[in-house]
Amino acid sequence: MDFRKIATIAAMLLLLAPQVGMASSGGAPLPKADWTFKGVFGRFDPAALKRGAQVANEVCLGCHAIKYIKYDHLRSIGLTEAEVKAFAEAQGKNKKDRMLSAMSDADAKESFGVVPPDLSLMTKARKGYENYTYGILTGYLTEAETEMIDNATSDDALSDEEIKQIAAKLHLDAHNPDYVREVVRRIGAGDNFNRYFPGNFFAMPQPLTADAVEYADGTKTTLEQHSNDVVTFLAWAAEPSLEARKSLGIKVILYLILLTVMLFAVKRRVWAKLH
Repeated sequence: MDFRKIATIAAMLLLLAPQVGMASSGGAPLPKADWTFKGVFGRFDPAALKRGAQVANEVCLGCHAIKYIKYDHLRSIGLTEAEVKAFAEAQGKNKKDRMLSAMSDADAKESFGVVPPDLSLMTKARKGYENYTYGILTGYLTEAETEMIDNATSDDALSDEEIKQIAAKLHLDAHNPDYVREVVRRIGAGDNFNRYFPGNFFAMPQPLTADAVEYADGTKTTLEQHSNDVVTFLAWAAEPSLEARKSLGIKVILYLILLTVMLFAVKRRVWAKLH
């Protein structure tokens, strides 16, 4: 086999590699949210951080922990002393305690079969980062999708057209009807479907719904808003020093630029005398 044939085969394999990886990982492409804290000049939205802390405290801590954050740390995102105290007392703790799960590991294991992971670094620990966490929170079946599946299975059979409709709605492969039927069967059996999770099923039931938490600032309490806020908070929990790091980085870059200009000017002056 000559070099050109080898090169052609190698190029084809490189083109196919991302597609194979995507097919094997499963799950629909993650949604891409517009995060204010991304980019060199990105900053956390203070209002979203406060709302996200509320969602985390009232919902997430029911099963998960955010063990690297103490309640007292929440003052750095703008919560008052009274608000911090109220957050802690709602979980039977004081402000010096860490944000630990209200559920013991033994109870979690009995309820879900696994111990829910700590969320402190969740936005850093999964491919897709914040978009992954946001996708998981918003990727469960909607009421309309549940009703569609109930109607499709009312006669205990799925037609080819119904399979196509379900596959399109749930981001499944319509060319694999056996898998679509298996998904529908597991949904009917009460398993937790999520369109963005690789494999589509996992232990966690839907944690958030619209109106799950009432916001004091009047922000609409949609599922998407709850998810956006709590992911923003979890991104802060994973890196509380993010804004300080970016600020320092910008100062260092400006300093280096100024230093470079000064050194260039000195170099010109030195060599001008030599010539």
